[in-house]
Amino acid sequence: MATPLKDRLTKARVKLLKRSPFFGTLLLNAPWREDTSIPTAATDGRGLMFNPDFVERLNEKQLNGVLVHELLHCSLLHVPRMKDLFRVDPATSNIAADIVVNGIIDDNGLELPDDAIRDNKLKHLSVREVYSILKQNQAKNPNYLKNKYGISNYCLQEPDPNGQDGEFVDQDGNKVDAPDWKDAMNKAATIARMKKAGPIGAGMERIFKELLEPTIDWRTVLFKYITESRNDFEGYDRRFVYNNLYIDDFSGSKVHVLVYIDVSGSIDEEILTEFMSEIHGAINAVSEIEGQVHCFDTELHYVCDIQDIATDFKLIGGGGTCFECIFKHIEAYKDENMSADQSQLLPIILTDGYASFHTLTPTAPLLWAISPGGVDDHVIPFGDVVRIEGT
Repeated sequence: MATPLKDRLTKARVKLLKRSPFFGTLLLNAPWREDTSIPTAATDGRGLMFNPDFVERLNEKQLNGVLVHELLHCSLLHVPRMKDLFRVDPATSNIAADIVVNGIIDDNGLELPDDAIRDNKLKHLSVREVYSILKQNQAKNPNYLKNKYGISNYCLQEPDPNGQDGEFVDQDGNKVDAPDWKDAMNKAATIARMKKAGPIGAGMERIFKELLEPTIDWRTVLFKYITESRNDFEGYDRRFVYNNLYIDDFSGSKVHVLVYIDVSGSIDEEILTEFMSEIHGAINAVSEIEGQVHCFDTELHYVCDIQDIATDFKLIGGGGTCFECIFKHIEAYKDENMSADQSQLLPIILTDGYASFHTLTPTAPLLWAISPGGVDDHVIPFGDVVRIEGT
């Protein structure tokens, strides 16, 4: 006689609390219900759903893994954070989310069914980064997902139409409020630290940073980097002060923007197009602007002046990657073009970051725009970092 699902889930929660206080504590917050309309297990971001026939086929260790799988989709807010992509391409979105979640499960020594989707090369990235990389591979080979991962059993679903916003219908038919997953993550992490048994894995540090710290879209960061305070008040125009007219003086605030594009083959065309479009929009918002656009591999290749990116931009070069040529050019440009006034030099590098940084450090502010799948932020030794994610 099969053990009732409720009893199996209760036993699994107790075992997880002992083995992994972090996951066990999170699980205490999760409402659940049986649902025969789904083939395996799923979440709508508010609670967990299980097909009892599927659960019956799982051994105890596999059930623990499946529980944590759906729990992580909930607690990492994959449904609300991936809603835009899920509605456009649910198959790729689900696979991307599964790669991240299953990587965490594997790193923590939990077991999953044999057909669980895995990719050790991508598991440490954010879900949107994984999604961008999968879409790049699909563009090259339409059968890429099927050939590499097989068929994905969808695990992310739209919220239950029978429930109201923010509510989940549990096993007993009650409408319960969805947990505050950010709060639950903080509490679970605190308890895990107290017991010196926190979750491990290549992606956990980034996940906590993304989820628990405020994030700003890369487009906003890029726009602010070029435009913020560049035309702000810099004093009063002395020509009018004698007449008691205090008019903002914007003189001497010329901005020099240098854009460097990595052409080693790691930058997707769609990402590049969107990036250049954002650059174009930002420079149009600044009245006094000069600068250049360069491509680079192991050498620097001049493309066009910054004002002409909408008409004259084209990729030049290819091959390896070296940042030293960029740093030398930044210093040379500064010496040749920057006067002693209040002009500002703003270099921007679009790259995956996989290259040697050498010992030369530019003296100007620097913004690194890291493409999907690029190096972790801590690898960049200086400057500000923004991670590019496709739409």
